[in-house]
Amino acid sequence: MKKRATPYLIIAMKKLLVGETLSELPPAKNSNQYFSTIKNNGIALVEVWTPNLHNQGRHLERSLHQTIENIARAEKYLEALEGVKIKDKTSKEL
Repeated sequence: MKKRATPYLIIAMKKLLVGETLSELPPAKNSNQYFSTIKNNGIALVEVWTPNLHNQGRHLERSLHQTIENIARAEKYLEALEGVKIKDKTSKEL
């Protein structure tokens, strides 16, 4: 049985594909697990340390690495997460 994708992972992928820079996913308790899952599936992220606004700490801001191959890989992964079936080019429509 295939493990079902969480909605937070789908939300993160959609935001990254439209070019947003993310430091967290507001409803998720541990955003870092979703970014590591994305990276483990072969999708490159640009990660930049930035200072926090309200204290002396810092956090990672992540965005999708903008190459044609990486964007195509990210779109394919999002389709797999959403359960969208890719049309088979050899199948005939009735």
